Amino acid sequence: MDRRRFLKTVALTAGAAAVTPAGRVLAAMAADAVRVSRRHFPQSVASGDPRPDRVLLWTRVEVAPLPRSVRVQVAEDAAFTALRVDREVAVSAEADGCIKVRIENLAPGRVYHYRFLIDDDGAFLASPHGRTRTAPAPDADVPVRLAFLSCQDYGGRWYNSLVPLLDEELDFVLHLGDFIYETTGDPQFQSESPERRIVFEDAAGAIDLGEPGAGFQAARSLSNYRQIHRSVRGDSVLQALLERTPLVAIWDDHEFSDDCWQDHGTYLDGRDDEGDAERRRNAEQAYFEYMPVDVEVGDDATLPVDRERLFPNVALYRSLRFGRALELVLTDYRSLRPDHLIPEDAFPGTVVYDRAALEARLPKLGLDYASLVPSLIPYVDLRGDARRALRTAARMAIAQGYRGAGLDEREAQARAEAATGGTIALPVLAQFLAAYNAGVPAAARVAPPDTAGLDRGLPWLALGKTQLFSAIGARYLVVKDSFDLFAALRALDGAPGAYGPAQHTWLAERLQGSDARFKIVASSVSFTSLVLDLARPELQAPEAMRRRFYLNVDHWDGFPQERERLLGELFDPAGGVILLSGDIHAGFATQHSAATVEFTTPAVSSETLKGILARSSAGEGAQADAGRRMVAALDELFRSGFAPLRYVQTERHGAGLLALEGDHAAARFLELPAGAVAERLYDDRPGLAAQVRTRRFAFTRDDMRLRALD
Repeated sequence: MDRRRFLKTVALTAGAAAVTPAGRVLAAMAADAVRVSRRHFPQSVASGDPRPDRVLLWTRVEVAPLPRSVRVQVAEDAAFTALRVDREVAVSAEADGCIKVRIENLAPGRVYHYRFLIDDDGAFLASPHGRTRTAPAPDADVPVRLAFLSCQDYGGRWYNSLVPLLDEELDFVLHLGDFIYETTGDPQFQSESPERRIVFEDAAGAIDLGEPGAGFQAARSLSNYRQIHRSVRGDSVLQALLERTPLVAIWDDHEFSDDCWQDHGTYLDGRDDEGDAERRRNAEQAYFEYMPVDVEVGDDATLPVDRERLFPNVALYRSLRFGRALELVLTDYRSLRPDHLIPEDAFPGTVVYDRAALEARLPKLGLDYASLVPSLIPYVDLRGDARRALRTAARMAIAQGYRGAGLDEREAQARAEAATGGTIALPVLAQFLAAYNAGVPAAARVAPPDTAGLDRGLPWLALGKTQLFSAIGARYLVVKDSFDLFAALRALDGAPGAYGPAQHTWLAERLQGSDARFKIVASSVSFTSLVLDLARPELQAPEAMRRRFYLNVDHWDGFPQERERLLGELFDPAGGVILLSGDIHAGFATQHSAATVEFTTPAVSSETLKGILARSSAGEGAQADAGRRMVAALDELFRSGFAPLRYVQTERHGAGLLALEGDHAAARFLELPAGAVAERLYDDRPGLAAQVRTRRFAFTRDDMRLRALD
């Protein structure tokens, strides 16, 4: 019998469930014959992706030697007397002891109990008791209740935000990404403690980051990613939540690599190519081993994972139906998207659109070159003999700049030649000429040309890119007006979108073809625009900072044309669309239109957005002072920067809850102060409850306007 036929033979279906006749299973039903052993099942159990007729069950066995099989039991009662399934399932060492089983032919809208058993020389060692729930039938008009979560950093932090969810009766938990973090101790946003710390067992297989001797690591090997998943899934409150409620999960960047796109990381900000398909597949394999997501990367969604089905061949997007109330559409923002529109290694002086290019394109946007001249930047063409001295001096200074940024001589020269081989923004040229002139005799100095008579264009500098290698001006703090123009021009030139053609078509079909009352579009990143007006007088920002900025174009602010098409052409016409998102470590409620609302959940435990920005504003000087004033006013800046925002908080942790009943929808944020995640409060439920702040919203299918109830 080949492997596929064997796996199909042992596949579990409730309709074909058979109890062994020897009486051993009946003996196992007796309470005194079964002993729960969390030591043998250290990550406990979980279920996921519930459908009306099936659900996926998960566990992990850790014992030496690893048993060839375990027994899985599914029952209609907690005492396991009304068995629906009792069968053996193979255990694969290739999957790190993880087991995934798809249970089929179940009744819709029902609670089931399950456990895994190890035969211990005639006795049975059991996993913790799991409880799951199938989705209601598509025509069932019943309420649906869910929690939605994001960003649960493990290092130095506790999942106290999940404790209140243990008191909720939920149909499922929706996790919007960053279930794990691939880095250990990144000083920009992470911390560590003796109780909550991950040190890679396979340190040689990890990526070294940060300063030598005081750096940190990022996962690269399969062992690295598995270890992080094992550690996170060892948390007792997370286990308790997943033991009692099915999980539906999508992934974001930290499941693989911070601010990633496809198989590319961004740690080095363009200093080197960070494309790594093997690393991406390692991250995916560990994810599919440890997460109860019903995506077929093995035979019948079982393990071990078939590596050939992973990146770029796997589709993570999918949909689930919950009665007449809900179509849940799960999207994938990371796997198909292109690089960020502004490269992190973009030379600030490179003119992306010169006068000729602008004059050819602007009329298509209803604009003209003359009206934009005040907002454009003069540039110099360094080609030709007349510019030889200017070009030589600039090339020498720019090469020195690249050497100072850590490049070797050959690469520094190559980048300097590319930067001076055509047009260059005058302010950038002047800056490098000043550096050149400072190191040569007065007679050898070269002056930049006068502004008069120079054409103007759109260089990377206009978008906020001031450094050779940096996320600032590329992924973060991008000048809004210039980026809006730049993104529109890129769209004219056919820049690809985040979802990719196949996913976009699938999403349209799911929304247009669904008769569910509400449609949830689960997005790992927020559609809400985050605009910071640093020109406000009370911020007293230095002159160069007095602009409106997008905080984060790694989010949908980086794809404004696609976002507008999604909102206007897919979400609004579908009716009843609720966007649920995460990643930004803050809580938002947004009225995108009369037909579409969004809730962005705060982080379960990860550093809050205000905390991250406060770290980045540390230091001395006018810029740091302005940064601290910005942080203090952050919530109000966001509210005034984007009119559709109805609620903003950037300094609390928490989780979201959503209840759909008939035509009515009610949403809640359960929020905790930032300091509450620094200590373990699992055993102090009253003390923890006293710190919880609730924010409530309501709307209806016929009137999607958000009403704040607090």
